[in-house]
Amino acid sequence: MTGRWPGPVLIAAILLLGPARAAAPDAGLPPALEAETYSRLDAARVARRHDLETYLDRIGALARAVPGDPVMRRYFLLKQRYHELARREAPPAEAVAAIEELKASIRQHYFEHYHPFYDILFVDRGGFVFSTIRMQGDYHRDLFSGDLRDTALGRRLLETPDEAFIDYEYYAVSDEPSAFFVEPMIEDGEHRGWFVMQCAVNKINRIFARDAGLGATGEVFLVNRQHQMLTDSRLRPEPSILRRHLSRGNIEAKFAERKGHKVVTDYRGYRALTSFEVCPVMGTEWLLIAKIDEDEVVTGAFAGDRDRLLRALPRLAAAGAPPACEPPPGDAHPVVVDLDEFGKGLDGRTLATYGVNTCTAVVLTLPGRFSYLGHASPYDAMYGQAGLDMLPNVAARIRTFEMVPWEQRTMQVLLVAPHAESLAGAVDRLLAQGFLLSQIRFVHAVDARSATVVHDPASGATWVGWEPDDPARPARWQRADQWPTLGELVARDLTSAG
Repeated sequence: MTGRWPGPVLIAAILLLGPARAAAPDAGLPPALEAETYSRLDAARVARRHDLETYLDRIGALARAVPGDPVMRRYFLLKQRYHELARREAPPAEAVAAIEELKASIRQHYFEHYHPFYDILFVDRGGFVFSTIRMQGDYHRDLFSGDLRDTALGRRLLETPDEAFIDYEYYAVSDEPSAFFVEPMIEDGEHRGWFVMQCAVNKINRIFARDAGLGATGEVFLVNRQHQMLTDSRLRPEPSILRRHLSRGNIEAKFAERKGHKVVTDYRGYRALTSFEVCPVMGTEWLLIAKIDEDEVVTGAFAGDRDRLLRALPRLAAAGAPPACEPPPGDAHPVVVDLDEFGKGLDGRTLATYGVNTCTAVVLTLPGRFSYLGHASPYDAMYGQAGLDMLPNVAARIRTFEMVPWEQRTMQVLLVAPHAESLAGAVDRLLAQGFLLSQIRFVHAVDARSATVVHDPASGATWVGWEPDDPARPARWQRADQWPTLGELVARDLTSAG
């Protein structure tokens, strides 16, 4: 091969910079589809609110029962008295043995009756933690001085001796987010201190980790008044609790409206339909949100009108074709992909395939990470044949060697051909592999005889060069990322039809 690209030919390639999007921001969804989606989101939100309230009612009742439990009261008073005496003089061996036996019995009582709490702290009215179940870093510490004074727990006990719920905040002692139920210990009318029941966030997180029946991009989660997620995202692997801050404008608007529906750009940068509700929680408020990507809603609607939309897509794609552009930069040593092959971009070299006419070119890429270019013949399964089946094979290789599952949402797929014979089969196979229509582009030119596809893995850019049927007409190049996605085309069609 020389550094000069031969005349344009057929193609298939994928997008360019950044994640694909579904409908244009002003396109929206048909009213009936939007209403049906919000109904699903409402049902998921209501179900999670019921689960949350059931848990909070149970754990709250358990916390309120502690100061009335004779075993817990007796331990509080005996251990507090023991600590006061031990401050003045070393206790005798028999007293030490007796208190150790008492501590063992209270741990057993905790496991039998109060295990839903992560820990229970026994605190005197001066803020000193004279006993805990787990004996972590707050054991024998003063909540009213040093670094513990600046915790939500320390601040609240300094402010008021009353019963309280302290919302989730990072608690360095346990190295995790924690909430606290505070119950005063009153004996003979005298305030002697507090029982403090520590709650780890994992119990609530497990409630919201359950499948909500909202597809691949749907989720239900909690947000606090500081715009922090209180539950982990099921769409990202990294911890979200108290670490992921959501858009202030978005969250404040929802707290102000209290309950409703909104289309927003979510924390991943995708348009999403949301159903939300403010939940009062023992003196504080949490925002409960159920959401799903608009892209997935559009892809789901496509399945309901597949045959008609597949017939319309070539015309819709051609209508959105971009103007001609400059040819790609020359490459003296591209990775050339031949018929019924696929190749991976390596060592900074571009990928290229030539003579796409009755064939179809395919590009699958995660910009900045990897790119694959394939050239499928009419004997491929996307044409309805029983021979080769390129798309599932390449997708399986990518999932095995190139990425973790959640990253597939950011992949981009490009189909290139001067015909539409392979479109239905290719789309069906891609959707079966978990792709959304917003991740797929179909580059199409009915007036072309063949195409050349050139993909630059470094930039994510793909060029398609068309060789026209009429030799009197000049060849032309187009940038694939300037074509609309199938998600955009379907959303526009559904909106106009609805």
